[in-house]
This record gives sequence, structure tokens and C-alpha cells, in this order.
Amino acid sequence: MASKKSTPIKIHLETEITQDGQTESHVFDEEGELIQMGTTTYLRYLEHAQGQETAVRFKLAEDGQVQLTRGTEKDATQLRLYFKMHDAQGSLYQTQYGNLPVLTTTNHLLMTLSDEPLSGEVVVHYQLEISQQVVGDYKLRLIFNA
Repeated sequence: MASKKSTPIKIHLETEITQDGQTESHVFDEEGELIQMGTTTYLRYLEHAQGQETAVRFKLAEDGQVQLTRGTEKDATQLRLYFKMHDAQGSLYQTQYGNLPVLTTTNHLLMTLSDEPLSGEVVVHYQLEISQQVVGDYKLRLIFNA
């Protein structure tokens, strides 16, 4: 079994969503946890917005791929997105009404991780399609440190 190391971290997440010519931005500052398992880094935290808590997990793979999961299997909705530079990645959006096909096309992906001090940044620009309809263009910037 791979060794597992957990460290408390501070998370700063900026998102920008452009839909139908309108852009909205959000900023989240949360306490979280970084878990290192082998060569893969996981970031977990609870996002607080509009009186609700959402479990969020980022999986940062050594090969530069990023996975974002919002919600858990126990929640009515769960969204898992995969990001790989210049590639379309499919998944399912689990809703209370059933599963919807989701496609992310990553236009920009930058990931920097540092051990001393423990910190990192992930920047992803992508287009999101749900059920073969373009929902919008998204930008996220995640900064974390111990």
C-alpha cells in the first residue's frame, strides 16, 4: 500500500464563468487538506456558498492531468471533471433526475507544486458541454499552501 501523508492547507480558488456573453466571478477562501499518495496529490475541502456546503476534491496527477470532483456519491448531485491539455475528456454529471453526459475541452492547463514550502497553483481554462450543449467557458485558478 502506498504511503499517505496528510497536511492542513489554506485554499484560495478564483473562478470565472462566461455564458451567453455574460461573465461572473467567484472567490473562495477555505481550509482544506492535502493528501500525498505516491506521486498523486489530492486537495480536499468544503466550499461554503449561499448557505450550502459542497465537498470539493482536486486530484493532481504527476502526468499533468487534473480531476475536479464536486459533491460525493451520497449527494443528490455529483460532478466529476477531467482536464488534460488540448484534449476533450468525458464524464457524467450525476443529478437527482439522472446522469447527464459532460465533456470538458481544456484550452490551458498549468500546474506548479512545491515541497518547500508546501504550496502550489493550478490554472485551468476549459469549455464545458452538458448533453452536447456548450454551457460556457470557465477559468479556475487554485492556490494552496500549508
